[in-house]
Amino acid sequence: MLEANRHPNINIMSYSEVVDVDGYIGNFQVKVKRNPRYVDEDSCTGCGQCTEVCPIYVPNYFDENLSARKCIDISFAQAVPAVYDIARDSCVECFACVDSCDQESIDFSMKEEYVDLEVGTIIIATGWDLYEEDDYGYGTYDNVITQIQLERILAPNGPTFGHLKRPSDRERPKRILFINCVGSRDLRSNEYCSVVCCNLSVKNSKLIKSEYPDSEIVVCYIDMRNCGKDYEEYYRRARNSGIIFMKGLVGNIEEDPETKNLKVKMEPVGTDTVIEEEFDMVVLSSASLPSQGTVEIANVMNMERSPDGFLKEFHARLDPISTKVPGVFIAGSCQGQKGIDKAVGQAKGAASSAAIPMGRGEYTMELIRATPSDERCAKCYKCIEACPYNAISVNENGNLVVDIISCRGCGTCAAQCPSNAIELRYYRDVQYMAYIDEFLPIEE
Repeated sequence: MLEANRHPNINIMSYSEVVDVDGYIGNFQVKVKRNPRYVDEDSCTGCGQCTEVCPIYVPNYFDENLSARKCIDISFAQAVPAVYDIARDSCVECFACVDSCDQESIDFSMKEEYVDLEVGTIIIATGWDLYEEDDYGYGTYDNVITQIQLERILAPNGPTFGHLKRPSDRERPKRILFINCVGSRDLRSNEYCSVVCCNLSVKNSKLIKSEYPDSEIVVCYIDMRNCGKDYEEYYRRARNSGIIFMKGLVGNIEEDPETKNLKVKMEPVGTDTVIEEEFDMVVLSSASLPSQGTVEIANVMNMERSPDGFLKEFHARLDPISTKVPGVFIAGSCQGQKGIDKAVGQAKGAASSAAIPMGRGEYTMELIRATPSDERCAKCYKCIEACPYNAISVNENGNLVVDIISCRGCGTCAAQCPSNAIELRYYRDVQYMAYIDEFLPIEE
């Protein structure tokens, strides 16, 4: 990130969001809203004096709210750019930060700004969000956490400096239960598999076992899907290290109000009995959801989404990088949840695909496009409903208009039109009739 920030051709606009996109490949007009930090990016040196004098503490979103941060602070230690921001919702406006800033960088009068950009191609990489419902007592019981929260606990720069401690009393949990497929592979919530959960439970349970060999860890799963290079071998190593992998379902979880331990009822597959075990902490492998940014950018750019909510690619197998809009590419988990290796590969593919027309300076396309006929059009507008590229619209006179950039010449509209009022250029009916008359002449 630091290297990218220093590159002369890269401009990082953090604390910003895209609110409007118009145009076509090579000529996109993008409007970006820059939210106020209340700290000037150009003059702030990141010294941290404002944080030292701030009296207000707020939950630290970077640590998944497992720790606290000051009301004015940097997002995280390695944030790029290293500029502070103020959580105005919690600020009491004591202005101690203003008095302590030698650079006079803090300005409470800042307003949101809008920046207009002209770009040739667009790559969307809006990531994913976590399923956070009240399954298994999450949000109610202190020691029921998600895998992302466990990641922060095990991180060296996390709230416990990498040492495993449970949130309720900051004591080391000895008996830990991992529950896979929480919120995914479920007809009531999300039908799809979240891909990374199995490997994540193996990795984090193995990390805990490496530091604390006496830990008793149980991973409850529906199916272990450790797909990928060396993943199955890593799963076997975890089993050999003493981690118990139990195929079965978890029922009810109750918390002991005194010890904050969790009593879990489980039904192992292949048995007709329900067992009850007590654990110090429960870790949920929650489903991956389309991020809020993915939903917002889909609405802004009028992009199609697949039934699972992720952005729809041009072709799921043959072209998972391009979209139906020429010049717009997708990468990472905005297209569907995937591991780091696949996300990196797709990001490189998207960068290469976007660089091809930018490097050439031109974009070539075949002019096989739909051409409507106003004289024959019955104004049923079935072609508009059938067009998968949203390339057909109606002008102020009620006549059909085809966007030649968005249209891909698929012919769906021509097949749907009952009046033969819209045809494909170079593939008109009269041309086909001429071919047929030539190949199959009528004998006199």
